[in-house]
Amino acid sequence: MIGTAMMIGAAMWQSAPAGSAPVEAPSAPVAARDWAAATRHDLQAFHALIQADHAGPVNPLDPPFNAREGAALALAQRRAAQVRDYAGYFWTMRGYVASFDDGHVQFSTLKGSPMLTAQWPGFLTGLDARGRQVVMTRTDDAPVPLGAELVACDGVAADPLLARNVGAFVGRWSLLATRRSRAGRLFIDSANPFIARPTRCTFAVAGQARTVSLAWRPLVDPEWSARLDQTSYRQPGWIGARALADGTRWFGMTSFDGDPDGPAGKALRPMIAGMRDQHAALLAAPAIVLDVRGNGGGSSQWSYDIAKLLWGDAAVAAADDDRTYVEWRASRDNLATIEHYRDQWSKSPDASAESLAWARRISAGLSAAIAAGQPLWREPADAAPVAVPPSAAPVAARIPPIYVLTDAACASACLDAVDLWTKLGAIQVGQETSADTLYMDIGEYPLPSGIAEVGIPMKVYRGRARGSNVPQVPRYRYDGDMRDTAALERWIATLNGRRNG
Repeated sequence: MIGTAMMIGAAMWQSAPAGSAPVEAPSAPVAARDWAAATRHDLQAFHALIQADHAGPVNPLDPPFNAREGAALALAQRRAAQVRDYAGYFWTMRGYVASFDDGHVQFSTLKGSPMLTAQWPGFLTGLDARGRQVVMTRTDDAPVPLGAELVACDGVAADPLLARNVGAFVGRWSLLATRRSRAGRLFIDSANPFIARPTRCTFAVAGQARTVSLAWRPLVDPEWSARLDQTSYRQPGWIGARALADGTRWFGMTSFDGDPDGPAGKALRPMIAGMRDQHAALLAAPAIVLDVRGNGGGSSQWSYDIAKLLWGDAAVAAADDDRTYVEWRASRDNLATIEHYRDQWSKSPDASAESLAWARRISAGLSAAIAAGQPLWREPADAAPVAVPPSAAPVAARIPPIYVLTDAACASACLDAVDLWTKLGAIQVGQETSADTLYMDIGEYPLPSGIAEVGIPMKVYRGRARGSNVPQVPRYRYDGDMRDTAALERWIATLNGRRNG
């Protein structure tokens, strides 16, 4: 089912799309204001948007939604009464967002908002391939060496400490991808008033226990970003095509941003056009790699276009399960969001006909549902197809092995791509992906304080084979450094002989 996930930029502690900065929003000094009042007003506005525009409050298949949201709001309101500064505001909002366990419920500070200060003890830990918290970056005078394994701090074991101090303000902590990408924050103190930062920690060093007292010191950009990158294996962005020495065709797709005039759209269009122009040579290659490392989502249209080129229109139509459909929350905010995209795509000569038809169909459906007073509107599964030129010549009988290379960043429309491509016969390799709930497609709204904006899912999937917050697990797992493309090329070359195992 073709759709779009209108992703917004995210802050350091949000499940961020590829390329977003790993810092909160450093730009302006903290202005004198009533931070407790600002927190209360923004919480109430956020809650009101959830109730008005999210499908959850009226979803008959998710009856606990309102109770969960109400409990989270009550906790956030109690915290708001303790807020005295920007840090209290920020962490109160982050805790509320984390309670949804949903990467599509988002909170993002705006340019010009205050800056969170940070301290660290001269080292940061991250999760290794075995799930241990080990020192991954350090200063020369740090009290523990690289590779030292964290055992406990202040009597709290490593894993529950990470869950308490980091996971509770991130959400989706059950996901390996979340833990792996956020573990590096444990030893960054950003003045969260609702946790206690570690003071004495025990590490395993060369088989021996070593207990150290932590001496916290300032951590500022650019070192902040560089150190975090060393704990999370962030993949640099790349969109394009290349051929390896053995003829394997490799396609990098670090974003599926749906804006046809944005950087991703301007790179994806010629890449897909090249696939179409070289169709015969592409299918004669010994293997094809669809590399979605770092891809946080965008529009599913890109992955459908690629699938039609590789497997053919008929195969893609058969793979698009008729039992899957979506229901939209019928609200004026959601209608305005879809109308904005409809109008934007109408003015762009590079927008796909299918995306534009989709936006027009959703706009008409939501308008009718709102007029009728219906809280949810089911998107017709049998909508008339859009007349577009064939995506490619008929697919040859032989299709080479197609590998989908994933990492922990893969979310939203990237997961839709993995769902579709693997159903058509592609083989997932690399790392376990992130995951999403059944609530999708984001509308964005500013909060009253002017400090931040939020993202609210507008629809809910029905009948999706992959469950809520269930990741895609590769058939062949890679435990090395996902940033090392040369090593990945050598590893994937070894898979051809055992891909059917």
